[in-house]
Amino acid sequence: MPKKIDHRARRLELTEALWRITRREGWDAISLRKVAAEAGVSMGMVQHYFTTKDEMLRFAIEMIEEDVRERVRARVATLPEPHDPRLLVWTILSEMIPSPTRREAEVEATNVFVRRFTLSPASAARFARSGAELRAGLKQLILLARDGSGTDADADRDAGGLVSLLNGLLFDFVTGEQTSETALETLRAQLDFVFGPAPAGDSDA
Repeated sequence: MPKKIDHRARRLELTEALWRITRREGWDAISLRKVAAEAGVSMGMVQHYFTTKDEMLRFAIEMIEEDVRERVRARVATLPEPHDPRLLVWTILSEMIPSPTRREAEVEATNVFVRRFTLSPASAARFARSGAELRAGLKQLILLARDGSGTDADADRDAGGLVSLLNGLLFDFVTGEQTSETALETLRAQLDFVFGPAPAGDSDA
């Protein structure tokens, strides 16, 4: 019986090889052949997943996004039900801020995302769609938390502010203006503005 290939594990292996080369030599040094050599696999196997440098970047970003989604889902699954809207928003957004305790490639991935991924029209459009989806989800949670006490326009404005803040925090993190800790504190302060202060003793939101 043929051995079943774990494609996700293989993709992650190639992604890690991609970022190891990026850290050592910079993005301009990346090539299909170098990724294959770094990962210890054949050129044909690399080409099975992508055939150009731009595809490698998109591929790596997709893996990072998938990793973030998996972490968010895992954390949300541990939250008490019914879900508190503020805590749910904190859980989602805080997982999007890179942490030094996570795998080493994440900071470099965020850096490349900000500096290169949004440069092409197709990538910028995808980034805009992701932001719009996140904004829509946050808006619904804000409306739920306010339980009819605020307007749809106010909720949309505040959701947009949270998305803009997140993008700014990621950029500041990449450029060294923020650490993970200060970024999370800034995010917590904005949640105080949008939702009101967290309940006493609740340090997670």
